[in-house]
Amino acid sequence: MAKLATLAAIFAAFLLMSHVVEAHWTTITSVEIDEDGDGPRRGGSCREQLQRQDLNRCEQLFGDIAHGRRGGSERERMESSENLRPCCEQLRQVQEGCRCEGIRRIVREQQGEFRGKGSHEVARSARRLPSTCGVAPQYCEIRAAWY
Repeated sequence: MAKLATLAAIFAAFLLMSHVVEAHWTTITSVEIDEDGDGPRRGGSCREQLQRQDLNRCEQLFGDIAHGRRGGSERERMESSENLRPCCEQLRQVQEGCRCEGIRRIVREQQGEFRGKGSHEVARSARRLPSTCGVAPQYCEIRAAWY
């Protein structure tokens, strides 16, 4: 009888463990992020789309932030720039999945011009530009080289 009770307890433990394992079953999904813009997307790759869609007003906006009047904060320089609204309009023409890549490209291409404090301000503003423009994603990861 003791052997039967022990066997029943072991069976119950295995049954309980199988339910616990089943409850914590995890599905891992991998997502490939196309940093270079080479991957297929609706309307072509990010690289193709960014070649078609000019973001020159965003380039000018970052120049205003980096080199603008020093009295105000970068947010004030961004909001007072005549290039903010046109930049936002250009950004809206870019697919959501390509917007951050476009912003990163501008920052990367112009980093030599944004030295010192200006480079910090441009990177901060670039991260928040989609949010400021009211488009998704709200935040872009921008890595800038600091001088």
